[in-house]
Amino acid sequence: MRPIPLPGLGGPGAPPAGGEWPDGWRLTRFPGAGGAAAGLVVRERGRPGYFTDHASRFLAAHLAVPPGAVVAEPGCGTAALSVLAARLGAGRVFATDVDATALAFARATVEANGPLPVTVLEGDLLDPLPAAERLDLVVALLPHKPAPVAFSVRYYGGEDGTDLVRRVIEQASHRLGPRGVLLLYHHSIANLPRVRATAQAAGFSIETLASRKRYFTEREFDGYAPGGMAHLERLRREGAAEFHRDACGLYFVARVLRLERRP
Repeated sequence: MRPIPLPGLGGPGAPPAGGEWPDGWRLTRFPGAGGAAAGLVVRERGRPGYFTDHASRFLAAHLAVPPGAVVAEPGCGTAALSVLAARLGAGRVFATDVDATALAFARATVEANGPLPVTVLEGDLLDPLPAAERLDLVVALLPHKPAPVAFSVRYYGGEDGTDLVRRVIEQASHRLGPRGVLLLYHHSIANLPRVRATAQAAGFSIETLASRKRYFTEREFDGYAPGGMAHLERLRREGAAEFHRDACGLYFVARVLRLERRP
């Protein structure tokens, strides 16, 4: 299906070599999605800061969707993961976001890959879903970078990075059916002990499906907010952040966590 232009953002045109359309359209491949090495390809509408990235691809490689499942993607961005869930057999998918720009990108992405059973809703995390809707799977890649002050709706996760992560765990505990799963991307600078405690208190078992190093620089975190790196160092001293240094530089650990509701 031809990508759909968005008002005020221009039309997609033909994709050049490299797979990206002018004006914010691109083809994004998700290796490993659906269990195939080549993965799946999504036509995605966005811009830097909204397009899916290495974290989305890492999470997608571990996305397993039961046939006919009811799925939610809170903080959906372009809704590319919602498109993947629908293609992998979901019966219904709800994609939510509070960012008007993200919602426009999400609706265009869904339409460009359709027809698909994906509904895009404006609102906070799982709040806008129909009250009686029982979920089988929640897929969450939420802003969870810690910083001393708020700096970006797309990245900031609170003082220790866990504000949205803990809230979606608590919400999912009320919306998932027995044996329902929350698939969560998490990095080790966002207070993993607090996240684990929240999951356990909400009635989830927690399993690490995959982990890998994600390198960063002091300049990167000072660029997010003044004193960002000093804040990260303080969190580490307090046991609320984990990061290390090897021959290649500073890194934290990115993980795909599988939380399952205990019966």
